[in-house]
Amino acid sequence: MRAVGITHRGKVRPNNEDSYLIDGDDKLAVFAVADGMGGHAAGEVASSMALTAVQNYLAQKRAALLSAAAAKQDLTPLLEAMLANANETVLRASRQNKGYAGMGTTLTLLIALAGQCWLAHIGDSRAYLLRNGEMVHITEDHTLASQLVKTGQITEEERDDHPQRNVLIRALGTDETATFDLFPLNLMQDDLILLCSDGLYGMLSDEEIKSIVEQRKEPTIILQELVAAANDRGGCDNITVVLVYDF
Repeated sequence: MRAVGITHRGKVRPNNEDSYLIDGDDKLAVFAVADGMGGHAAGEVASSMALTAVQNYLAQKRAALLSAAAAKQDLTPLLEAMLANANETVLRASRQNKGYAGMGTTLTLLIALAGQCWLAHIGDSRAYLLRNGEMVHITEDHTLASQLVKTGQITEEERDDHPQRNVLIRALGTDETATFDLFPLNLMQDDLILLCSDGLYGMLSDEEIKSIVEQRKEPTIILQELVAAANDRGGCDNITVVLVYDF
């Protein structure tokens, strides 16, 4: 598996609170996007800290993960422990440093090991699967507006302009227990996985994102064009994208 990533401050925000991670090898690899929140530089700290915690956990538990995967064991407990550790790391830092009080982050993460792929997600960053000319949003936005859609109080169309569309009901590092979506993915040759913060999909429609990605240009060019398009629309938020390919 190969991947490229890009992050940009956008045109409005004074700093970039997004982070991304591309790390690993043919046996164990991780790809992630995190969109931090909090006052001053706390959002940037939270997103970076969460990804570092994931990276450190995978390094420490590499042998156990690969052994479990090779034995066809359920990886859920090990991956849940990784996510809980990242949550605890950010929460502890926010409580120990007044400047970081209330910080947190989204996390959308793809992990590949021993032929298996898993997706972990919390918050409103997104993962898309592109397959056979179709692009599918495979994560759920953990926002108040999306919850209103699920309960039938507003429509999908109304969600995009709802005043609470960015109010998170789940995030990493804000509570003792963080509830993640965690599930395996069956990926095929020629699939693409696109991970992004809301600075991308908040500016561009899914169809516009798809039209840029499906041109199958050099991956780094695709990411540059996505960022440029989001900035052309106003660049109201930080923009981060990771494109995973060559499964």
